[in-house]
Amino acid sequence: MYRNDNKGMGMTREKAGMKQYNMITGKKITAILVVLFAFFIFVSVFLIPNLGQWLVALDKLQASDMIVVLMGSVTDRILQATDIYNERYSDKLVFVNSYRVGYDIFVERGVEIPPGNAQLSKMAAIDLGVPEENILILEGNAKSTQDEALVIREYIRNNRAIESIILVTSKWHSGRSKKIFRKALSGLDREINIYSSPSKYDPFNVNQWWKDKEDIKWVVLEYLKLANFYFREQFLLD
Repeated sequence: MYRNDNKGMGMTREKAGMKQYNMITGKKITAILVVLFAFFIFVSVFLIPNLGQWLVALDKLQASDMIVVLMGSVTDRILQATDIYNERYSDKLVFVNSYRVGYDIFVERGVEIPPGNAQLSKMAAIDLGVPEENILILEGNAKSTQDEALVIREYIRNNRAIESIILVTSKWHSGRSKKIFRKALSGLDREINIYSSPSKYDPFNVNQWWKDKEDIKWVVLEYLKLANFYFREQFLLD
């Protein structure tokens, strides 16, 4: 009897221990689920909607020495640039020639190919009323925004009268491009004011970017490129 009582008491303690363990484990699982739910709410309500907005740099414009139109999508950017020109914030549009794969080979073989983005932008600006003498195309064979910033830096270095520029690009590209230009131009011996003017003609939906495949692509790519800027690219702009 004594042995059976001890065995029974041991089983009772074991059951009680298991019950207590299950209660503690259940509380931990509940706490984890609450934290995950709170994180999901945070991401859904605060983080995701703001990811598009955080990419945009929109400044109050001031009269400037030139409007720098970054290459990429031609139509929305040139429309914005000509609007700014017509509003008399500046009387000069500047483009940097972009790199074209195989262009030299075509030239060597005597083959004419359509003009690049800079030439197309110039033609569009002229058609929109900007005099040709107020448009400048800088050579550079730029492959990136970083390349454009370096070409513009050298132009400003050699033209000391320039003290301010207006950057025109697409909405999703505006924040990173301003960071790149600010870093590049900090290498000059004088301060250059940079005003960002993302195109209002850009269809990128800042507040609901996750509803469109194209907008999702731009957001993902821009954050990857921002990471590259902070960890690598900015050190190449000194």
